[in-house]
Amino acid sequence: MKFFHDVEGRMERFSGSLWRLFARGQREPVEVLEGLRRECDAKAVIVGRDRTVVPNAFELELPADSYARLAGEAGAVGARLASEVRRHAAERHFSFAGPVTVRLRPPDDDLEPHRYRIHSRITPRR
Repeated sequence: MKFFHDVEGRMERFSGSLWRLFARGQREPVEVLEGLRRECDAKAVIVGRDRTVVPNAFELELPADSYARLAGEAGAVGARLASEVRRHAAERHFSFAGPVTVRLRPPDDDLEPHRYRIHSRITPRR
């Protein structure tokens, strides 16, 4: 049991530091997670009686200042968010067509978003 307690403690510390890096305000990380969950729910495709496939490739478009702050940690942040997407899918009994990825990126256009935008797609395993 001590082993699991130690692992849980490490994950909580990692998660806390991750969200401190991420957030301009205290609510932003929670909103991003909820956005990813909503994206899964909204784009779910029923492909059989017992199988519902959801997007597995996500791009999180961030405001330029947030992206600049997180660029060095983009891999770790993306991995943590992908883990949360997998957890949500498991709770809802969703499945994926391929590995789950969350990639952070700066805004595309001159009309920089004041908040984040989520783009997703179902990408089959290669």
